[in-house]
Amino acid sequence: MNARKALLSVKEVVERFGNSRAVHSYYLEFGRRLEVLKLVEEYCGQGSTILDLGAQLFIISCALRKMGYNIIAFDVDPEPYMKIAEACNANVVRCDLERDELGVDNADCAVFTEVLEHLHYYYVPLVLSRINRALKHEGVLVVTTPNMASLFRRLRLLLGIQPIYHYHVREYTMREVASLLREAGFEVIKAYYSIVNDLTFIDADPQEYLGMSSSKDLVRIVLKKPTKLNILRFLAYPAVKLRPSLR
Repeated sequence: MNARKALLSVKEVVERFGNSRAVHSYYLEFGRRLEVLKLVEEYCGQGSTILDLGAQLFIISCALRKMGYNIIAFDVDPEPYMKIAEACNANVVRCDLERDELGVDNADCAVFTEVLEHLHYYYVPLVLSRINRALKHEGVLVVTTPNMASLFRRLRLLLGIQPIYHYHVREYTMREVASLLREAGFEVIKAYYSIVNDLTFIDADPQEYLGMSSSKDLVRIVLKKPTKLNILRFLAYPAVKLRPSLR
């Protein structure tokens, strides 16, 4: 099963066993999760063992299982969403990444998506080193994290508003993330600024998030719902398209 079909097939599980937060996240962050799954498709062979680190709400874990991967999902508080993981037969390990060893040393790949910014920066080098040790030689780590230097964060700072999301401990620039990875023993083989959030973090109906893939979709939504957020995303789109570091 390919990435998109796998992620779409998880919808029923999330709606049946998840709460309102899980359902909202499934739709709103569909594009971001799909991008992660496509990276796994590109870099991790079929049947690989993949570590999903900071796995709550287990949406990515479930999609990876449906794609045919062996999954070990690690999270500090897995209980609220265990029914989602169990419905997909994902192996779940309760683990505080800042304090606990992973107990694995031969995984093919690891997914570390939207977690880095939630860790205390003092522990980040240690966590990344532990992940490196959990992977096989030439194992692959897929990381996503917000860009501290994005256009919207710069605008918030200019307006005197705290640019960092209140649940985040610290956010990073791409250069900082690359440096942290290299210090932990990784080789960076691909790094880019994704445009997915600039297309999908908008005011839209749930089902519309599943089909957002281009500026044409953004224009359609803005015409349908000319909210402040949608208009700002539309006006900012040419800048983030031309200058990726603002994404």
